[in-house]
Amino acid sequence: MIILILSIVATQVSNPPVLDGHLEDVWFKVQPITGFVQTEPDEGKPATEKTYVYVLTDGKNLFIAFDCRTNGRKPRVHIRGWDSCSGDEVSVYLDTFGDKRTAYFFNVSAAGTQEDGIITRGGAAFDDSWDGVWFARTSYSDTGFVVEIKIPFQSIRYAENAEWNIQFRRLIPDRGETDYFSPVKRFPGFRISTFVPLEGIKPRVKGRFLEIYPVGMLRYSEEFTFDGGIDISYNPTSAFGFNLTMNPDFAQIEADPYVVNLTRYAVYLDEKRPFFLEGQELFTLKSSNNLNIGPGPLKILYTRNIGKIVDDSTVVPIRVGVKGIFKIKGSEGAFMFVNTGRAGTEPQSNFYALRLSKNIWGTTQGLTYTGKEYHGGRTRVITLDGSYVAGANDILYQISYGDSCGIGGLAEHFNFQRVTNDVVAGFYFRNIEDDYKIGEVGYIGQKGISTGALVGKFFVNKGPFRVWGFAVGPGAVKEVYLENFTKAGWGFLFFNTKNNWNFSLNASLGEAWEDTSSTGAEFKYTCKAFGMNLNSDWSKPVAFSSWLNFSYGFNWYAWHSGYMANGGVYIGIKPVPSVGIAINNKVDAWWSENTYGVSLLDKDNIEDIYYRISPDVTIHKTTKLEFTLRGEGVWEMDSGRFIQYIVNPLISYNFRPKSWVYLVYMLQKDYDGSTYQTTDQGAVFKVRYLLYF
Repeated sequence: MIILILSIVATQVSNPPVLDGHLEDVWFKVQPITGFVQTEPDEGKPATEKTYVYVLTDGKNLFIAFDCRTNGRKPRVHIRGWDSCSGDEVSVYLDTFGDKRTAYFFNVSAAGTQEDGIITRGGAAFDDSWDGVWFARTSYSDTGFVVEIKIPFQSIRYAENAEWNIQFRRLIPDRGETDYFSPVKRFPGFRISTFVPLEGIKPRVKGRFLEIYPVGMLRYSEEFTFDGGIDISYNPTSAFGFNLTMNPDFAQIEADPYVVNLTRYAVYLDEKRPFFLEGQELFTLKSSNNLNIGPGPLKILYTRNIGKIVDDSTVVPIRVGVKGIFKIKGSEGAFMFVNTGRAGTEPQSNFYALRLSKNIWGTTQGLTYTGKEYHGGRTRVITLDGSYVAGANDILYQISYGDSCGIGGLAEHFNFQRVTNDVVAGFYFRNIEDDYKIGEVGYIGQKGISTGALVGKFFVNKGPFRVWGFAVGPGAVKEVYLENFTKAGWGFLFFNTKNNWNFSLNASLGEAWEDTSSTGAEFKYTCKAFGMNLNSDWSKPVAFSSWLNFSYGFNWYAWHSGYMANGGVYIGIKPVPSVGIAINNKVDAWWSENTYGVSLLDKDNIEDIYYRISPDVTIHKTTKLEFTLRGEGVWEMDSGRFIQYIVNPLISYNFRPKSWVYLVYMLQKDYDGSTYQTTDQGAVFKVRYLLYF
């Protein structure tokens, strides 16, 4: 039976509910929304547990309540901090511009943990870097839980007189069940086009909050130092706003992980700094959440290049930064300007980023400019891109021209995929010319031509499996310094069991070419790789993820061809609702050159091994107050000892929206061949306080 859902109405109230996690009379004046439908595990069937949703508005805020029944079981209550929902969970999705291309998401767990972010490309890509001002309270019992949510209209952007659209989700971890109010197909998965209209939204407020966001930091490392800065965000209308930062807060509270890099390319590091995280989805084109092949879209803005560390330890100071954002009538735009000072080998510089996009005939077409200007040099990059997401089809392209001090080159990227209940198919092509030099503002790994394709099939609810499937395909790569293509075929096989375990295998075999000399002489070898992954049910008190990759290729760390392996086990333990324990074990190993066959079993032929263990213990008094003890130790077989260890305890308190107190200690020691040297040590007390009007 097909149920046609026309719309949802937000009922106007003059006396809004009090957020305390308990439903009062005002909620029961409206008809509840119910009838959730499964996406997992039994697509299209009614949800196994009842969910009732109520929607109200007072002209300034949107109020949403969930009354979730649990059929006699106790809800899973995992107390975690911001953006770390776990256990039983509900979600609200809002398309506030009515374009079915971008949306906000708001997740709340039964314990009261909140997550938020922005969805782009019609639902194909999620970005959790956005943090908004909104409120939630929960309560739970042996038979269910209640969630109350308040979303101020001044905390989100929206178009005047646009038709809003809405979607609701519920996660039931005990069954690995995902339910939506408006049905969502397992494949291709979540799409904003499935949202239903939300009527009755008539905001009585104009513009968004004026946010003043000062930060102060007291650091001790041999002596006390104080630093401070301020961010200001002002939005005169609901669709336009800008941000200003002066001496921004770029202090990291955790170190980047130790990485053994066996490739010739620099390691890509995640951004952790608040100013750059805000609105980064506007400058970042993301692939779909479904099965992907290839290296993904070009990274034409890599903000870790701004305020980077030079000369091993010198931090480039950031003096001022400005961002602006607008979205209106199917068009969207953003700009960013950052001025950095001189430090070490880095000159005083200005960084620019400008983004314009528009919805045209069901597609999104965009134009982006990124650049760096400094005395005696420049890097400028202009990029045209497009995206089309409709049903099972997902198309993305980029054409980019990069110029560095008069040397310019082109780069192109194209990706297509189609995912249905029966068939998965995909194709990608990427070309980066040698003179495409954008390393000052973007991130570029392998240059040259690469292409690949896949075709496969899914099988749903067959035997002990919820879903299993396979895919095969060819691929080819030619780096810019080579004359010949590396060609390979590969296969992929995965299983998702009915007890919510996942297992996958992948393998490839082909002819590879390499050149490690200055003479231009190329040598040929047979490249081969094998990988496997096994994940248990993460809703259980003890769960794990394990992986192994074994390959033959050129080892740029050891500078010879040979066999290489990396693998690991990630263990998660939840002994009680307020405690989480994680242990990440990772191993990188490689064999001496000309080691083959049974000789791989001889430990004397192993040239070196790096083992990294990273324990993490988190204790929550509430969802607002967290104590974390992080650590890392790196053991090297060649030296027979740990060559690095890190101890990083942290106390954080989220005392109001986007306002935090941090107390952090960091100790890092590295082995220099004879003794351990302290390379980082100090304590930091940091306060970020949001004033909003």
